[in-house]
Amino acid sequence: HKWQETTPAIIAALNSETPRFKVTVVEDAEFLARKELLDFKLIVLNYCNWEKAGLSDAAKENFVSFLRKGGGLAIIHFSNGAFHSSLPKAAESDWPEYRKICRRVWDHSDGKTGHDRYGKFRVEIAKVNHPVVRNIEPFETMDELYYNQHGDDPIQVLASARSQNTGKDEPLAFVYSYDKARVFQTLLGHSAESIEAPGATQLIRYGSLWAAGK
Repeated sequence: HKWQETTPAIIAALNSETPRFKVTVVEDAEFLARKELLDFKLIVLNYCNWEKAGLSDAAKENFVSFLRKGGGLAIIHFSNGAFHSSLPKAAESDWPEYRKICRRVWDHSDGKTGHDRYGKFRVEIAKVNHPVVRNIEPFETMDELYYNQHGDDPIQVLASARSQNTGKDEPLAFVYSYDKARVFQTLLGHSAESIEAPGATQLIRYGSLWAAGK
């Protein structure tokens, strides 16, 4: 995943319409171990440790502390595959608690998790009374449609799309709580083009604002 391209698109999405976020980009995941983390309102996770080491114990502890104190979290696309035993050349990075923080996870181990071919599809917005989707209409995007993500903990689905591979409506954006933290997770966001689709931009913006407590 070309994070060098998707990160500027995410920042633009966060501050679309009117600027609300002051964004700091950190390329070293071990920033999560630093006390400065607690000065932030929100973590936007656009990272997966593919063929890389996992987090130190200090980073895990501080990350969890941030969330338990009410810091917000937005998990974007393949960040749901991070810190997992099935990652190539990174099995030792496995962190079970991350499966509680990230409730729908990409798991390579059984061959069932996957995505449709990158292309155009329509995203439907759930008919729920939630501030993240209150002003979002169904939209088309160019993206990877993830399916069969692992996890059974409850989520409130905000957006979904029909997978060509499974024939099912797959959840693509949802919210839930982790201790005092609000967590927004979207499986959309493979490329800058994906993030720049107007509806996807709105999902990331409103989902992040909600996670930040706004």
